[in-house]
Amino acid sequence: MFDPGGSLGHRGVFEAMLSARTMPLPQALWQQVITLPDGTGRHFLLPGSQTPRASESLQWQRLAGVFRSWGSLDVLADCGRLRARGTPHAVLGNADLTVLVVRNDRHSLRSLSSAADVVREEIGLLGSADDGLMVMVVSTTSSGTQRFPVKEIERQFAKLGLPVVGELPWDPQAATQLTDTFNPGKRFEGSALLDRARQLGLEIGKRAFTRSRRLRGPELTEHHPARSVRPRRQLVRRQQLPPIPRPVAPSGERDRHGD
Repeated sequence: MFDPGGSLGHRGVFEAMLSARTMPLPQALWQQVITLPDGTGRHFLLPGSQTPRASESLQWQRLAGVFRSWGSLDVLADCGRLRARGTPHAVLGNADLTVLVVRNDRHSLRSLSSAADVVREEIGLLGSADDGLMVMVVSTTSSGTQRFPVKEIERQFAKLGLPVVGELPWDPQAATQLTDTFNPGKRFEGSALLDRARQLGLEIGKRAFTRSRRLRGPELTEHHPARSVRPRRQLVRRQQLPPIPRPVAPSGERDRHGD
């Protein structure tokens, strides 16, 4: 994606698991990340496994635990196709929010509609009332393909308890920058795809934060002490969390994208 020539060497989650045999897993993960070339130095990419066989061999529950421990970081995981070989169900089950990406065509929408309950079960959601699952539609202009209005898709999926966050536009030229190469220009920064992706990203982030806070926030008790009773003050020491390690490039190798 950001290293089409392979100049950064073989990096990824599979290599991190191998390194974790001799070092803590969080440190091994940070040694494998690539700093994204957006100029902030705050966004990183951890390449995934290359084959389904490699994905099946990974300890996803252990990885999900590490991701969950990074409370001050947002972890976005591309888990590939659902119900496919090597799908990291442990990551999906620990996610604050799962977003299903579906093409705007009759076959894809019908397949998702018929498999909604199975998808919830595989992810670990309790039922249609759980808001941990939502849908993002990708537009298409393929010849002979019928495209449906987003409002109609929202109405149909609402019957299944699946909210639709929105639709990404059909923009092949901008999408090429994210799949084949990364040499963005002014047109890419102002492209319809990137503009809409930013909007949907903000909305998805808000919903993920809201659900996370609801599931993990302090529960309010129904019984309060009488006003005449003065509660006793107690000193509570906060638990000291371990610092989050920062990315370290492997020795003898320089990450050009982090400059």
